[in-house]
Amino acid sequence: MMVKFGLIAVVVAAAACGGGKKGESTTVDDTRSEPTEAQPTDNSANMVPPEKMDEITRLLDRKRGIISRCLSIAVDNKELPKNSRGKVTLDIVIAPSGKAETIKVINTTLESKSLTDCVIGHVRDIQFPDLPKPYPTSYTYAFEAM
Repeated sequence: MMVKFGLIAVVVAAAACGGGKKGESTTVDDTRSEPTEAQPTDNSANMVPPEKMDEITRLLDRKRGIISRCLSIAVDNKELPKNSRGKVTLDIVIAPSGKAETIKVINTTLESKSLTDCVIGHVRDIQFPDLPKPYPTSYTYAFEAM
């Protein structure tokens, strides 16, 4: 018991003094020739507020009904079989004016030009809220033919 206590005391003492080798020292070189200017940290005027992000998501959600009809168009055009199901993921950049500046399909499990053109067209029609800066986002629409 006494040996364990002695060993613990040695470990604690080594840890308390840093446990470094003799002769080693650590110094901080804080010799700056010029004072540094503080960088502004308040970027809130250039950030998209969370409530605007939520509104954008709600607007994209509301288009689900009409966008689901895009699958019917692709099936009618014989680009996809009647029992098709899958997803289309869009990369969207919304301009400060609230219009979709760029819309790209970044992933799809349904290869159909009329489907993707239809989805992009409906998203392009959405009037998003005005924003302080361009807002990049992505959104996935799921499809299932009945």
